[in-house]
Amino acid sequence: MDQISSRRNDIVTAFRTAAAGQQERLLLDGRHLIEEALRANLSIKTLAMTASRLADNPLLAESLVEVGTKVISVTESVMDVISPVVTPSGIVALAERPLVTVDDVLRRTPQFVIGLVDVQNPGNLGAVIRTAEAGGATGIAATGKSADPYSWKALRGAMGGTFHIPVTWPTASLSFIADARASGLKVVAAAAGRGKSLYEIDLTVPTLVMVGGEGSGLSQEIVSATDQALFIPMPGSADSLNAATAAALIIYEAFRQRYLAGASSLEGN
Repeated sequence: MDQISSRRNDIVTAFRTAAAGQQERLLLDGRHLIEEALRANLSIKTLAMTASRLADNPLLAESLVEVGTKVISVTESVMDVISPVVTPSGIVALAERPLVTVDDVLRRTPQFVIGLVDVQNPGNLGAVIRTAEAGGATGIAATGKSADPYSWKALRGAMGGTFHIPVTWPTASLSFIADARASGLKVVAAAAGRGKSLYEIDLTVPTLVMVGGEGSGLSQEIVSATDQALFIPMPGSADSLNAATAAALIIYEAFRQRYLAGASSLEGN
């Protein structure tokens, strides 16, 4: 097993490049994300651990060596450089980025898909993915100027959910709406103060819900391109919710409706 103590090593550069947004590799920080990636059969290319973490996780290291992963031991100072978080976990990896197409997002049934528009905060985007996977949504498209859902910040926010639900990026919003409609989905816009209440709209049929990002939400052009709009009732003084909260309410209302309709789970085929 290689041991690295220099911050100028090529592997250090590879981790820093991935943290900066290089799209060929995913940077996974922490054992949980690495194990979730393995559960989803992602290929782990490089695993780096401090000596203490290596001593605590010998079986993980050995199992990855057996499948061809390059496992290295690094000093604490090197870990501080290759881990992008403030308090490094002591275990990071580079994994192969999955190729997910629009067809993958729209294929799983019974379709309930979330389209995110201009969700630029990777933490919010990751939170939506985590909730969508937990709530049984069948796919997610990050459209427009949305953050990369496979960035390290978004992956941490999703807590592994990204590996268990089809997530595609980047995608043009109007193009994705057209693809969803061609696949037989009803297209709904989440727009404050417009359309029907969330609790009055039918979400049991194959549906795409478009949710706007921080700031102005969905543009009029996108709302006009959908089949109908929904709003989330807010009896308090707030006039809007952030994308993660709005998406969570919509996802679980869809789950409730479909559960009552006889589908105890929204998990796709």
